[in-house]
Amino acid sequence: MTLAGYQNVVCLPGPRHSVCLSDTHGTHKGAVFARTVPGPAGQATVNHLVNTFQSTAGRPTTPVSLVNFGEAVNFPLILGIVLVVFGGATLLHLLVVSVIRRRREMGLLKALGFVNRQVVATVLWQSTTIALVGIIVGVPLGVIVGRTVWRVFATNLGAVPVPTVPTWTIVALVLGVLVFANLLAVVPAMASARRRSVGRTALTDSVTTTKSTSNCE
Repeated sequence: MTLAGYQNVVCLPGPRHSVCLSDTHGTHKGAVFARTVPGPAGQATVNHLVNTFQSTAGRPTTPVSLVNFGEAVNFPLILGIVLVVFGGATLLHLLVVSVIRRRREMGLLKALGFVNRQVVATVLWQSTTIALVGIIVGVPLGVIVGRTVWRVFATNLGAVPVPTVPTWTIVALVLGVLVFANLLAVVPAMASARRRSVGRTALTDSVTTTKSTSNCE
């Protein structure tokens, strides 16, 4: 490789880009990159090249900051757990508030013929709809933001940013969100199904009033 090609590989964009260009300008005229087969034979070849060209040969290295970051804390996993906890709490609060505010509407539907199974299904569909909206908006936005943040982070560490999108992991995440949302909705749905209908409540009040009037007479 020429000096310009070597600098394009070694001096990645970032705060130290200009410093790297000045350091390699006077000490290098070019470079040769070699790749060996994996295993003992390839390692023996690498050792031979390093021993032959001791002053100029170097082994591949991983940025220490990147290694320390991966060993010290699994940041994506912790962030994901925190988001799941807050998202689940928000969804559960929304469902409980919705069931409380719409108890009269649910009672009216039961008076018109809704059975408990249909009331439960209504709440479950509401939870599924909220989860689907979050998935449709959150997954593409999360992929875009994640790729951008990783590019900036890896570039600042001096590593080559190669973001990947795990398709099967995202599919499993989507299915898990839908199942989790419906599990959260079971308790509010059962509570809404146990409430009496508007017609039954009115009939009970009428009977109570009639009995009270009769007793007075």
